[in-house]
Amino acid sequence: MIKIQPTENYDAIVIGSGIGGMTVASLLTQLGKKRVLLLERHFKLGGYTHAFRRGKYEWDVGVHYIGEMHADKLCRRVMDLVTNSQVLWHRCGPIVERFHFPEGTFEVPDDPAKFKERLIERFPEERENIIRYFRDVKRCQSWFARFFMSKMLPPFLAKLLTLPGRRLAETVTADYLENFSSQFLKGILTAQWPDFGAPPEESAFAFHSAVTADFFHGSFYPLGGSAVIAESVEKIVNDGGGACLVNHDVQEIIVENGKAVGVRATHKNREVVFRAPVIVSNANSIATFGKFVPEGYCKAEKEQAKRVKHGTSAMALFIGLKDDPRNHGFDDANYWFYSSSDHDSQPSKTHPYGVHGGYLSFGSLRNPGMQAHTAQIVTFSQYDLWKQFADSPWKRRGEEYEKLKAEMTEKILQFAERYVPQLRSIIDYVELSTPVTFETFSGHPSGMVYGQMADPNRLNRDQWRISTSLPNLYLAGSDIGSPGVNGSLMASVFTAVKLLGPSAFLKIFGSDKPKKTP
Repeated sequence: MIKIQPTENYDAIVIGSGIGGMTVASLLTQLGKKRVLLLERHFKLGGYTHAFRRGKYEWDVGVHYIGEMHADKLCRRVMDLVTNSQVLWHRCGPIVERFHFPEGTFEVPDDPAKFKERLIERFPEERENIIRYFRDVKRCQSWFARFFMSKMLPPFLAKLLTLPGRRLAETVTADYLENFSSQFLKGILTAQWPDFGAPPEESAFAFHSAVTADFFHGSFYPLGGSAVIAESVEKIVNDGGGACLVNHDVQEIIVENGKAVGVRATHKNREVVFRAPVIVSNANSIATFGKFVPEGYCKAEKEQAKRVKHGTSAMALFIGLKDDPRNHGFDDANYWFYSSSDHDSQPSKTHPYGVHGGYLSFGSLRNPGMQAHTAQIVTFSQYDLWKQFADSPWKRRGEEYEKLKAEMTEKILQFAERYVPQLRSIIDYVELSTPVTFETFSGHPSGMVYGQMADPNRLNRDQWRISTSLPNLYLAGSDIGSPGVNGSLMASVFTAVKLLGPSAFLKIFGSDKPKKTP
């Protein structure tokens, strides 16, 4: 029999400790002097920003590189506020991306002017298209800032704020690129689509632009690994009288007199209840309205959640290395490998057990001071290949599951060997995470890495807003913003502003110059 633990009261409860949940919890604590409870279903805080170890090796599960962390950038300013400047940043080298295609390779520098010059030099016949592309990417990046702000405004004002530029923002990326004649060039421009999980034929140009522009001026990595973000927020919340609790799987939002007043969660097979006048869900919208909100409430949101198109899932191969990868020609850039420059051909649909693209990075080269070197290879996968194992416990999914993992591990390594044959010789340890692994720890249905598909529908004016139709229930995270650390970070800032009022907006976005931290 489940024993119900005594109720404990807080000023606010935040469900989910990903970057969005941490942002809201930290800002409510610091700016609002609130006593916040942050609940996490996993046994570690941080969502996709957490890290794990196997012996001497350590990997970040979801953070590979972050843009806009220069000392004078707004995202850095907000991140410093959220973490109380406890996180220091390593700037990666001058080459951000190394793309490998059948047609050849292309390196992307950390300067948009040089990037544009290299593209024009490589594809002189596409000069006008390239110039227009960079202009339109910046236009969409600016539009996204207004899109974030619109989430906390009444529908009429939100519509007015986002009307200029909306047509371009909602354009499907593949349609935008129709006037380009070179498939190789189109492949280069859209090669980062796995950073937000939607290929060109499905993605809205706004999502493509927001993520691409994030890395125009280079990339950064948190010193000590991404887990230091959660460590800093945990200290802030605890010092403010709140708490960050892991292994607390929220089952239901408690509703009384038509208002959200608390949550019911499970912890060590016991039911626990917490109460607060404000509930913020940083869980994905499907879980929030399909699982947490009781029947009879949020009817429109529940129907909308049923219509959401699920985003892609992935396999992540975590690799321990027995030598410094720099001794074998590698550096801290991103390495991308594709069997075709047409990202929409998606041969995995007809050959689901094949590997046709991948992303390789070396976390240890971005985190100076790590004693043991590591790498990761990420490639997308269909959830249907793995769903038969979804109901089995983690690490006890059986012999058939382990056999399939071993087969896919070998296929991933063989694919990478075509482009970087020197990698295999320095591998000491490998471990594969599958779509059901992502589903188990993130709570995202179908193991979605970035939540719902980043398509034009996700930009719909009636899509997820900060306030819900259930009083006292609010949303945070990437569903109200865009995929990735910065997208979730900035969207969740507006959740905090919605709860704290205009004074918080001035404190966060005021004219004070940012600190010149490293």
